[in-house]
Amino acid sequence: SNNLDMRMNQDQELNGEKVVNSYSQYQLEQLFIKFGEMKNAKKIAKLIVNSRPISSGKELAELILKSEKRKKGGIHPATQLFQAIRIEVNEELNELNILLDKLEKVPNAKIGIISFHSLEDRIVKNRFREWAKSCKCSPEAFQCTCGNNHQLGKIITKKPIVASQHEKLNNSRSRSAKLRVFQKN
Repeated sequence: SNNLDMRMNQDQELNGEKVVNSYSQYQLEQLFIKFGEMKNAKKIAKLIVNSRPISSGKELAELILKSEKRKKGGIHPATQLFQAIRIEVNEELNELNILLDKLEKVPNAKIGIISFHSLEDRIVKNRFREWAKSCKCSPEAFQCTCGNNHQLGKIITKKPIVASQHEKLNNSRSRSAKLRVFQKN
């Protein structure tokens, strides 16, 4: 099996190997900036294009490790890169937005969403903020004309709930988890 696949749905065309081996240098660079929030996106994109074909996730990780020094105790330099490819392949942010669109219509519910990276967390945070607003008028509006009664509920978590130090030590995956909760009217 090829661990560069990264598909959650095996029927879809696009997979991680196709992204790594067929996207242009510019497409890869944009992807790493947008979904990986990588500062060295241009350098890594060029490195990948010059090292093709890349046949496995291990090969890709080793390639990145050679060019980027790992900070002691920091995350592996390829982590953000794999995250970016995975999000692209599975349209994960799109899926999250579809879920939030559906949840918007559900009354009297307590909604808790755990995200594992800042892009997802930002989407959840912004959507919860929108739901908590009573007025839907544009900030430029001279006065409110929407009726000021659009609040869908309230945000329960002013700040996201994160794992304790103890949990982070026992479960390394928990270190990036953020839980936000919203109470619908």
